[in-house]
Amino acid sequence: MRNNIVTGKKRRWPKIILLVLNCLFVAALLSSYAAAWISPVEYWPFAFLGIAYPVILMINLLFVFVWLILWNKFIYLSLLAILVGSGNMKAMMPLRFSSASPHSQCSLRVVTYNVHSLYGNQPENVTPDARSQVTDFLAAEKADLVCVQEFYAIGEEYMKTLHKFSRSMNLDYFFFKNYRDFWQKTKINAIATFSKYPIVHEGFFRLENRSTFAIFSDIAVQGDTIRVYNVHLESIRLGNDDYSFYSKLTDPGMDEKNFTRGFRKMLWKLKKAFVLRAMQVEILNSHMKLSSYPVLICGDFNDTPSSFAYHSLLKGRNDAFVNAGNEWIGSTYAGRFPAFRIDYMLYDDFFTALSYQKKEVNLSDHYPLISEFAFKH
Repeated sequence: MRNNIVTGKKRRWPKIILLVLNCLFVAALLSSYAAAWISPVEYWPFAFLGIAYPVILMINLLFVFVWLILWNKFIYLSLLAILVGSGNMKAMMPLRFSSASPHSQCSLRVVTYNVHSLYGNQPENVTPDARSQVTDFLAAEKADLVCVQEFYAIGEEYMKTLHKFSRSMNLDYFFFKNYRDFWQKTKINAIATFSKYPIVHEGFFRLENRSTFAIFSDIAVQGDTIRVYNVHLESIRLGNDDYSFYSKLTDPGMDEKNFTRGFRKMLWKLKKAFVLRAMQVEILNSHMKLSSYPVLICGDFNDTPSSFAYHSLLKGRNDAFVNAGNEWIGSTYAGRFPAFRIDYMLYDDFFTALSYQKKEVNLSDHYPLISEFAFKH
């Protein structure tokens, strides 16, 4: 009898440990949802859980599978927690049962692309006369509107570069703003918007003593005026030493001192970027509230769909990937870190997203996004 009791207890322990672990990851999943609603300026730790959301989600799905095999009622722990965050899940894996149809004959083909450089992944010492693959790619897309981030070129007078780039795409109008003001007339490093239609008003945004993080252009399109925000929110600004640290994380030879130093440095950079992006988004939202025109937001948010930055800009708007995309996850970053969707097209209800496409071209550490929008009248 005593042996049966002992055996019963031994059998229960694995289940108890599994249940405790499940509860911890359910708590982590619920906390990751808070990242979308709590500003990192006020309380930053949730932002880290927001980044980890895909991993935490997968672990909770694994628990559902395990409890299903064991045919145990604890399956509802993770299942209910996952369902609570269905909005986050939809931003990663959109589900649609019908496609959008145009409400008017007026449509707009839009490209947003962090090009990293006018010359893409080509060497930095390329001459101004060299043919730009980025230019060729964008010209072939025949877009009505092109939003470019990290537009970098050097070697000739910057207005010549802009006009040549604009003409190559058959887009007659453009507005740009350098990230930082500098005296060189043969250099440009900017956020730039190119348009087939006239730009009637424009402006830019900076935090005090920091780089430009967004520009806006009011564009007159066939009797309507729309406001386009071309956005490049704060980067984590990782250096070669950070990438080196990341690549050696699984190296058994890494000593504790180097790990601690590298880990703290990485966390500090992430925290700083979270906070700055929250401040930038607050400025953008304040400006957008005053807009009398329909708003289209394009660009590199440097943050995931579970982040405060994304959800703040999404409020009252739609995501082209969610409404017209045809893939899961939809990673737009092609760099050395894990793949994330960090580039977006968000829009007011004035628009309908007819299509969304990511082109996997090897010209930058980002992929270009192409969407076609119809106007609702």
